[in-house]
Amino acid sequence: MITRILFLLGLIVAMPVLAAEEGAKLDRQLCSICHGPGGTTSSELFPQLAGQPAPYLINQLKGFRDKSRADQNAKRFMWGVSSRLTDEDIQHLASFYEQQPPLHGTVTNTAESQLGARIFTQGMADKGVPPCMSCHGERGEGHGEIPRLAGQHETYLKRQLKVFYGNDRPAATAMHEVVKGLSDADIQAIAQYLQAQ
Repeated sequence: MITRILFLLGLIVAMPVLAAEEGAKLDRQLCSICHGPGGTTSSELFPQLAGQPAPYLINQLKGFRDKSRADQNAKRFMWGVSSRLTDEDIQHLASFYEQQPPLHGTVTNTAESQLGARIFTQGMADKGVPPCMSCHGERGEGHGEIPRLAGQHETYLKRQLKVFYGNDRPAATAMHEVVKGLSDADIQAIAQYLQAQ
């Protein structure tokens, strides 16, 4: 009886390790070609996955799989890959990426970055834009179902913010309203600030 209990306890302790190993295996087989090893890509076309909150990644991967995430790059790159993922695969990947250390870019335009920091932390009440940090965290780290924006490539962030102008990401209703108050210069500034966080 004691042997059985010890065996079960050993399994419980080993499960997170096994899940992480399975996530790493899926990363190597399916994801790293575009998102880089461990979810740290140098391509501005694809998002950084390292450090993303697991609940956010789970929602996104399921959205790709069920085709409710319909932006152009989702269709081009993720619909096919995600169609092969089971719920368990998605859980393993999300857990793996959440545990990876995120990258941080650099500021290439100080004035833009300062404006972006102001918008991110204070918002623009006159344009109906709330502070980004009120949802995305003090430095864009994200939490729960809210994505990490810190360290994402500037070009990727700009493209995603512009996607919210349309209805290609219907699950992100709050963002559809927020972007209406942002000019192209505001979007550029926010992206410049966030890539270095």
